[in-house]
Amino acid sequence: MSLTLTDRAAVVTGAATGLGFAHARALARAGARVTLVDLGERNAAVEPGYPLAQDGQLQRSVEAIRSEGGEAIGVAANVHKQDELDAAVAATLDAYGRVDILVATAGIAMVGPALEMERADWDLIVTTNLTGVWQSCKAVAPAMIEQGYGRIVLISSAAGFKPMKNLAAYSATKAAVITLGQVLALELAEHGITVNSICPSTVPSGTNRGLAQKLGVEWDSLVDTWLEAQAIKELATPEDIANAVVFLASDETRMITGVALPVDAGTSVV
Repeated sequence: MSLTLTDRAAVVTGAATGLGFAHARALARAGARVTLVDLGERNAAVEPGYPLAQDGQLQRSVEAIRSEGGEAIGVAANVHKQDELDAAVAATLDAYGRVDILVATAGIAMVGPALEMERADWDLIVTTNLTGVWQSCKAVAPAMIEQGYGRIVLISSAAGFKPMKNLAAYSATKAAVITLGQVLALELAEHGITVNSICPSTVPSGTNRGLAQKLGVEWDSLVDTWLEAQAIKELATPEDIANAVVFLASDETRMITGVALPVDAGTSVV
């Protein structure tokens, strides 16, 4: 089976770096025209103790995809703000004439005991990881409904079905993303739209490296801890997750909806 997304248009949030960039790049390599959505510049008000997209990184990521022959644009938007997400979709429609795929990747993590979290930190995680995903879906849904076609892929986490100590807000939001995806799968099926979630295990992303630095933990030591929870003793790469994204974004998955797909090196069975 050869997956092709030729003539499809995709919106990817959190796309300037890490998993989001890997998703956008893989979609473009499969033939999709891609809109990369990210902050565009550093925003201390939404940073979870480590920097998110650096100034200019969004455009550099767009240029990286174009240098490989892909078609891509970048739109600066904060997933906390519905009007900015709506504007990103409008820019996609202007550029490509349609919106076929959403990959809601934008998310953050913070570590600490549940009952010691500050309310502001809790709210930041919930607003980014759950409300931001919901708002992203709201932004693309009208165009997909009008087309009678859509593929929505939500990025959850293995922590969404196997909660982890000191990750209360993160685990709770990722579990909620799975349920949100299942509800939307029911509500949007009649419009030819599928909605699925992907649940990755830990990847060597900037987010995880930032968390290690914030905790003052050696990266290799942290990796060893994560590997203990996996059947396959190797960290997944962003490309491993992106392969699943392309699969769920393709026409071959028209009968798959409401699924939470683990790409987790066996974390769910350990």
